[in-house]
Amino acid sequence: MIGWNDIAHLQTLGRPLLGVDLGELDGRGRTIDTLVASQVSWRGARLQGCRLKNVTFVDCDLRGADFSEAVLEACSFTRCKLDASRWDKASLEQTALTLSSLQGSRWQGGRVVMSAFTQTDLRGADLSGITLHRAVLAQSQTEGANFERAVLDQAVLPDVDFRSLRVAGLVAHNAVLREARFDGMDLSQVIFQRCLLEGASFVEVDLHGVDLRESNCRKASFVRSNLRGADLSRALFLEATWTDVDAQSATCENSLFQSATLERVRLDRAKATGSIWDHATMRQVALPNADLSYAHFDHATGEGIDLRHAGLQHSSMHNTRFITADLSGAARHRLRGTSMARLAAESRSLSLEMH
Repeated sequence: MIGWNDIAHLQTLGRPLLGVDLGELDGRGRTIDTLVASQVSWRGARLQGCRLKNVTFVDCDLRGADFSEAVLEACSFTRCKLDASRWDKASLEQTALTLSSLQGSRWQGGRVVMSAFTQTDLRGADLSGITLHRAVLAQSQTEGANFERAVLDQAVLPDVDFRSLRVAGLVAHNAVLREARFDGMDLSQVIFQRCLLEGASFVEVDLHGVDLRESNCRKASFVRSNLRGADLSRALFLEATWTDVDAQSATCENSLFQSATLERVRLDRAKATGSIWDHATMRQVALPNADLSYAHFDHATGEGIDLRHAGLQHSSMHNTRFITADLSGAARHRLRGTSMARLAAESRSLSLEMH
């Protein structure tokens, strides 16, 4: 059976480790630098606490391998079998896993930095407590994976279907989650700060108290969702759709709802100072007792708008066309209406928008 002296000799010659079975070879705590392993079988490999640098695995069978507390730098795994492998508290940097199977693998407390999972099979994987920093997970299978308490820091996970994933306690900062699907999920314990959620789907989702501060939810869909008490400060909902949403007592300070469509939405007692609703379409939207000071509703249209006892101080309703709106008891100090001079100046651009 091949041993470490044989591998060292191949490294000296600059030759790959090719087509061998490493059997029970013990790699615990070892340092392996600059090696290519191709068509190697090393099932159940013991690699706890090892250090791998510039190591390339191609078409290798590493099922059940234990990389716990290992440190990998500039490594790659291509078309490898890594099912049931263990990566608890492992550290991966500038490492690529491509076209590989990682079903049932464990990554508890691991840290993955500037690395990529591409076309990998992570079904049933346990990634609880993992940190993905400037990492990419793309075109991969993730059904049944556990992301509880995971940290997505500037990570990129486009077009992921989260519906079968466990995500309680997940924290996402500056993460790219474009076209994500969260339908039917409880996200009340999740944080999405400054995330790109463009085109995401939130149908029948529990988002009460969620943190969506400064996130980009352009063209996202919120349907029959609970956003009570959510923090949406400085979030962007450009061209988003809100239908049958309960967002009572939500914080929407300086949020952007420009060109959004809102129908049967409750925003009672919302804190929406400085929010922008320009060109929005609003039907049966309730904003009683909401703080809308310095808000803008320019060119917004709608009907059935409830603004009773709302704070509209210093707000703008230039060319706002609410067919029916109840402003009884609303504070309207320095509320600005339509400026004919401004409307005339805008007439050409508005005509182009309509066409």
